[in-house]
Amino acid sequence: MSIDRIQGTDGIRRPVLASSDERVADMTPQQAFLECGVITEQFCELYTYAYVTGLQSPGEIVIGWDPRDPNGLYTDAAIRGIRRAGATAVRIGITPTPGVALYQVWRGATAAFMVTASHNFRSQNGIKIFYGPHALKLFPDDDRALTKRVLGLDYKNDVLTQSESGGLVDAQDEAHDVFRRFHMDVGNSWLPEGESLGDFPLIIDAANGAMSGLAADVFGKLHGGDVLELNNDTASGDVNRHSGVADLEGVAEITRDMLQFADHAAVQQLFVRGGKAAVFDADGDRFFRLDHDPDTDTILVLSGDETAVHQARHLAPPKPGTLYINTVESDLNAARAGGELGYTPVLTGVGDKWVLRQAADSPEIYGIGSEETGHNISRGRVTRRDGETVDVFLGNGLKSALNTFVATRGLSPREAHRPFPPGFKRTFYVYYTTKELFAKGSEAFSGVGAIIEEKCTLGPTVPQGRPEEPDMLYLAVRDDEGRQRAGVFVRNSGTEEKTGVNVRGDRKDAGALIAVGEAAVLYLARTLKDWDHPMAQAEKAVLEALEHGPLAADALPIPDGVHAERLLEELANKEKVIAKCAQGYERTPFGARMLEAWK
Repeated sequence: MSIDRIQGTDGIRRPVLASSDERVADMTPQQAFLECGVITEQFCELYTYAYVTGLQSPGEIVIGWDPRDPNGLYTDAAIRGIRRAGATAVRIGITPTPGVALYQVWRGATAAFMVTASHNFRSQNGIKIFYGPHALKLFPDDDRALTKRVLGLDYKNDVLTQSESGGLVDAQDEAHDVFRRFHMDVGNSWLPEGESLGDFPLIIDAANGAMSGLAADVFGKLHGGDVLELNNDTASGDVNRHSGVADLEGVAEITRDMLQFADHAAVQQLFVRGGKAAVFDADGDRFFRLDHDPDTDTILVLSGDETAVHQARHLAPPKPGTLYINTVESDLNAARAGGELGYTPVLTGVGDKWVLRQAADSPEIYGIGSEETGHNISRGRVTRRDGETVDVFLGNGLKSALNTFVATRGLSPREAHRPFPPGFKRTFYVYYTTKELFAKGSEAFSGVGAIIEEKCTLGPTVPQGRPEEPDMLYLAVRDDEGRQRAGVFVRNSGTEEKTGVNVRGDRKDAGALIAVGEAAVLYLARTLKDWDHPMAQAEKAVLEALEHGPLAADALPIPDGVHAERLLEELANKEKVIAKCAQGYERTPFGARMLEAWK
């Protein structure tokens, strides 16, 4: 089978395995990636070498990373690839993704690499790429060109034979200083000179990631109250564990009895201390906010949709034609709220790179851009090393956090929680899929479309192609007058081994949308599950073992070699086929239906 693109939504991202491991020791880096689905350190070296040799004038290449690789196996290899390609590697170490992109712009470097797997567990890693004066991300045509170069190289003869002739510059202190000064600028923080964010207790959850220390430092200077930083261990590599934004996706409120958050340190500390929390992911480009509501003793979750509308309202009224951009993942009512504020709503495909493209293409009319998952992008300004002041547009969790706290000063937790009447949104996942089977024109593509059309009772479904993501199935649900009432879209994850069914619409239509989503994902579970995948086999064994009642985690039949914590996290919090209970884990009714679908 011809492969024209190995990248996902944002670069490459896979489980990692040392090239010396017996499972891949006799393979080329490309074979390990394609046949075993893993990234080796040799692949990291190959990948950066392939990209840099494709540049006309490589010059300086900035490289940073999150802490998931404490021994430097993969980051050192990525640096070697840059230097073997003849470029100077500007090494800035553990730095958030927005800090890497910002420093590239400030320094005037040709491109930048961020070695990270974002919100995923430490068992995975990957590489994001930024290029050009605006620090844009690669688009599909760029991905295809890079894929061709990567797959066409011979690692031993084309890469290892090259000397590390490129230079090496250490610039972490300078990069971090640029990052701090950027956020202390009142034009970027939106906090007027001499004022503070407030005097409430504030928790920073750095997800044991690249924002550790940096976010707390900036907030410590701008916040008028106590700041407590949690999950700031950069030495262990244990990123995103019991921390960060990933567990918060799709959750609006958290109560004390929700067992899935029993080990989430920021949540538990909020119940103890009260106040608010700024929650990031391991590479710092995403932000969710948590507010403790003392009246109900619940924690309210503000995702990228809510924070973006607060920011848009703070900047309103906009000039005519100013864009409010969000992706298809967002609540439909978020775009409507942007329109009511005077913005022109624009819908894009999944991935903040599409928001960045809108900003680069139309900077004069760009307003706010966001993804529901916490990537928010607003205009910033930086004075570069050469003295020129330029606009920058970055997926930046820290800027989004500061802007949101400024935009919501004086609001109670409940007032901040609902900046627009929430619609209904839910995503149904099937994990460990053969993603190649779901593509435009495939049997699975047309089959799931037919299921959605059959099960939808809300009105006719109308296909709406997305040119930026042609293999995504998007069906708009129309009412009797032809207006969009809901949206259902199905897509492969660009960064994980899963396929999702996403439903969006009004809250009154929740029951009908859930029925559509469940029917569609059960069809995909029958059609796409990769039964050669050890995680898929373990999932089925777990569901079968729970048939007669709950079991403790250590009593579940999870074989050696399967990442147990990752498996249980994905089954419980993503697929929702099992749930935590007092005895350990129990099978959910939907889990029973999933198991039945496989028989």
